[in-house]
Amino acid sequence: MMHVTRHPPQSAQPCLLTTSFRAPGRARLATAILLVLSISPGAWTQPPAPTGSTLGSDLRNAAALTQSQAYLVRKTANEWGHRAKSGSYSPEFFQRDFANMQFQFQTLRNQFNLLGSLVQRLGHPPASNAAAELDAGLNMIAELFLFLGKQFNAGTLEHETIVRTCRAFEGALGEWERELRRNSARLELVW
Repeated sequence: MMHVTRHPPQSAQPCLLTTSFRAPGRARLATAILLVLSISPGAWTQPPAPTGSTLGSDLRNAAALTQSQAYLVRKTANEWGHRAKSGSYSPEFFQRDFANMQFQFQTLRNQFNLLGSLVQRLGHPPASNAAAELDAGLNMIAELFLFLGKQFNAGTLEHETIVRTCRAFEGALGEWERELRRNSARLELVW
């Protein structure tokens, strides 16, 4: 198994991570992780401008877009995991895939924040509680970015770790989508 780690000089394998390669990416990676984790239910306090004819249609539209984006993030994680299995998977590929996954996840977060702000406009405690629970789920999923970032910055990230973490992203997002569907009544979504 090939590792995405530093190898001792006597190793016959090429060094995949070098200090000069990792140093510039470390600050960007840390900034990107903080950006993903900085969004919270407080972002729901500014209701967006209505896009439909009623609050109910706005809620349904926002929920549908959120579900679509969750599917895209899950698909991105699946494809990333397949690429990471390759023996030629390099740190450059990791950084590109990591950034793409963060972008897709942040888009999901933004879409969910729109849904959350609409739920807040309802003024219905069960709906607000459901949105808060779903938000907490996204926060837990976002911790996978921290895990991968720490492993990468420490120079101990292995291909298999990336693959397993992609599976964890995929599984957690699938469960989050199911919870979104299960909570549709609490969110006052009528399909």
